[in-house]
Parts: sequence; C-alpha cells; structure tokens
Amino acid sequence: MNYGEMVKELNELLGLKGSPVAVKLVENADEIPDGYKKMDEKKRHCEFVQDARLKGNKGYATSEEHLCKGGAGVMGIETLPESVATGSMYYKLGNFETAEGALETVNAIPKARKNNYASIYAPLESAEFDPDVVVLILTPKQALKVSQSLLRKKGGRISSDYSGIQSLCADAVAAVKERGIPNMTLGCNGSRKFAQIADEEVIIGLPPENLEDIVEALKVFKEKWG
Repeated sequence: MNYGEMVKELNELLGLKGSPVAVKLVENADEIPDGYKKMDEKKRHCEFVQDARLKGNKGYATSEEHLCKGGAGVMGIETLPESVATGSMYYKLGNFETAEGALETVNAIPKARKNNYASIYAPLESAEFDPDVVVLILTPKQALKVSQSLLRKKGGRISSDYSGIQSLCADAVAAVKERGIPNMTLGCNGSRKFAQIADEEVIIGLPPENLEDIVEALKVFKEKWG
C-alpha cells in the first residue's frame, strides 16, 4: 500500500492537522524495523501518538518508556496495575459512584489478547512497517466524512465504543487491532491533559486496509457534493 500517496490525498480531501499515525504492537524485539530506536524519553502512549502526528517522530516504546502503565497494560506491553485492573484508581478519582461500577467498566475495556514487547509509532506517510492500526485525530466534521466514507461501499453502522477512560490506547488501538473494525472515541482526561488532544478533536482508529476505500469515497463525495 502506498501510504505516502494516500496521506497526500487524505490531506487534500480532509485538510488534516498533522499526519495520520501508524501504530504497531510487536511481540518480540526482532520485529522492530531497522532504523527505529527506543523513544528517548518516557511518555504516555497518547503523547507518542501526538508526537508522531504533529512532530513527525518515529520510534518504539517498551514498558520502560511507557509512563502510563494503564495504557501499556491494555496494549499487552505489561501487566495492568492492580489499581487499574480492579477499577479502584478510577473509583478514587471520582469517575464512578461505586467501586462495582468502576470494576464493570474496566472489565469491559478492550485489551490486547497477547503479550507484547513494544509499541511502534510513525507518521503514516513515512512508516517503514505495516501498521496494525492507523490513528486519526479529527474535527467532528472530518470524522463525519470519514464515517460516511467507511459506509459508502457496504453500508452499516460505525462503532463508537468508549467509556471516557483509556481512550487512545484501549479504544483507538487495542479495540481496533483485536476486532478488525474501526472505532471512534472521544479522548479521556489523560489524553486531553498530557497529549493535549484539543477540545474540538475526536479520535478514530482504523484498520489500514480501510484507507483505500476511504480515499475513494472522499473523492466521490467531493465530486458530488463539492
């Protein structure tokens, strides 16, 4: 797939801010592409995504580089901390009225089924690997166009499965990789605070094989609707 040409067309058709982000979860160190280095500072998964999107950063992060252990945990890079796995952290933070509600929510959060060594990041147009997921950070109007594009060929509905926590890690990456279908999410307190996802932005995670249909549909919409 020619990702460079696709990103060029997506930018022309949608007017993206920054790049779509290629994300891949790998089980072993020998799956890291040549030339990719460990991230040089510890950050959260959502921050690594934003750095690839807005700064063009490439690299990979093992459990050592992931500051947010909840994010690393749902992606299978390390064991979920007990406070996250039981929901007690979110209950104490005031997200939920009861501990039972917190536990029910975290049990339902999408999680990687395999143990992984690292997560890899790059702007899609310059990724030297086949991503598991492409993360788009969009305005609602752009997300509408992408949603319409996803449905043009076969119809149906767009999944938007989220709980307001662990958004770019669980909702936009783990859910999409495990289910093989797109998912739209609204961000979370952490991603909006630390990765500075803007108030007017939403997130869509896509299987990369959907990109070609999106671009083709957007071209048709431009021709028909202007």
